[in-house]
Amino acid sequence: MTGQFCRLPCLTLALAIALSVSQTLAQTVEHPPEHPPLQKSADIDFADAFEQALQQAPEDLLTQSAREQASSAQSVAERWIVGAPAWQGSVIDDRLLSDRGLRELETGVAVNIWRPGERNAARARGTAYQHRSAAMQNYLRWLVAGRVRSNLAALELADLQHAAALQAQQDALQLLETTGRLQSAGALSALDVLQAESLWLQKGAEVLDANAALVDAERSWQVLTGLSTRPERAHQETRYTLEEITAEHPLLVLRLSEVTLSQRNVDEAERNAKGSPNISVGVRRERGDWQQPYINSVGVSVSIPITSRAVVASSSSDARAASVNSELAHLQDLRALTAQLHEVEHELFTLIQALPLTERQVQVNQQQWQMAQTAFDVGEADLTHVMMAMQRAQDSARDYQQQLLRQQHLNSEYNQIIGVLP
Repeated sequence: MTGQFCRLPCLTLALAIALSVSQTLAQTVEHPPEHPPLQKSADIDFADAFEQALQQAPEDLLTQSAREQASSAQSVAERWIVGAPAWQGSVIDDRLLSDRGLRELETGVAVNIWRPGERNAARARGTAYQHRSAAMQNYLRWLVAGRVRSNLAALELADLQHAAALQAQQDALQLLETTGRLQSAGALSALDVLQAESLWLQKGAEVLDANAALVDAERSWQVLTGLSTRPERAHQETRYTLEEITAEHPLLVLRLSEVTLSQRNVDEAERNAKGSPNISVGVRRERGDWQQPYINSVGVSVSIPITSRAVVASSSSDARAASVNSELAHLQDLRALTAQLHEVEHELFTLIQALPLTERQVQVNQQQWQMAQTAFDVGEADLTHVMMAMQRAQDSARDYQQQLLRQQHLNSEYNQIIGVLP
C-alpha cells in the first residue's frame, strides 16, 4: 500500500512537470524572444528575392571596377597619340661668363605616336575589357541566383525538420500521457513512466535544435536579401532539358573573356617593351653675339626606339604567363562544372529509384506503430516495443519528406550548374 500510495503522487508530479515544460517549450519555439521568426508572404517570390540579393551582393564593386576599366581602355584607344604629350624647353646664355652675348632659346612639344597596327590592337583591348565587363555582370547574376537557391533550400529543409521535430515531440507527449494513465491503473510501473518522459524530453531537445537551425537559415536569408519576409510557397523548378555544359555558361563566358583579355595584355606588354616612336616639334631662336640679329627656326625631330626580340620576350613573359593561367582556369572550371553535373544527375537517378521504396517503408512503419500502440493499450506489448516502432515511423516519414524536398532542390542545383536562371 505504501509503495502504491507513493507512486501516485510521483506520477502526478511527473505529469505536471511534463505539461509545464511542454508549454514552456512551445512558447519558446513559437515566440523566441531574441530571434522573432520571419513573416511569410505570398507577394514575395524568387524574382523579388533575387533582385534584392543582387543589390546586396558585395561583388557588385568588381563589376563597377570592370566597367571603369573598359571605359578607360576604350578612351585610350581613341587617342591619336600614345600617352600624354610633353613640353620641352632649353635656354643657353653666356652673359654670366663673357660679354659676347650669345643666347639660344629652344622650346617644343614631344608626342609618342602609334606604330602601324598598334592602335587597332589597343581598340581590341578596349573591346576585350568591355566584353569582360558584360560577362562579369552576367556571372554575378548567375552567382547570386545560386546563393538564393541554396538559401531557399536551407530554409525549406529547416522548416521540414522543425515540423518533424514538433510532431515527434507531440507523439512522445501522447505516449507519456498514455503511460501515465496505464500506470495509474496499475498496468505499468513508475520506471516505464520515467522512460516515456525521458523520450519526451529528448524530443523536446530536438525541437530546440531544429528551431536554432531554422533561426540560422532565416538570418542568412536576411543577410543575403536584406528582406524581413520570406516566400510563403516553396520554390520549385523544372529540370532543364540541356544535358551538357555549353560555351554560353556564364562562368565559362567570363573565363573566355579573361583569356581574350590576357592575350590583348600580351600585345600591350610587347608594345610597351618596344617603345613608341617620338616626334618633337618646336621653335628655336639664337644669335652669335650681341651685335648680330636673332635667327628664328622651326625644328622637327623623330626618335624611333630599337629593341631586340629577347628584350620584348622578357618584358612580356609575365603577361604570357597570365594568359596561360587564364586558359587553365577555363579548362578547370569546365571540368568542375561537368563533374558536378554528373554527380547531380547520378543523385537524381538514385533518388527517383529510392522514392517508391521509401514511401512503402513509411506505410509499413506507420502500420507497425499503430499495431504496437493497440497492443500496448491492452497490455500485449511493452513500452520499449512501442517506442522503437514510433521512432521507426517518425524516421521513415521524415526521410521520405526530405527525399521529396531533395528532389526539388536537385532540380534547382541542376539548373544552376547548367547555367540557367529561373
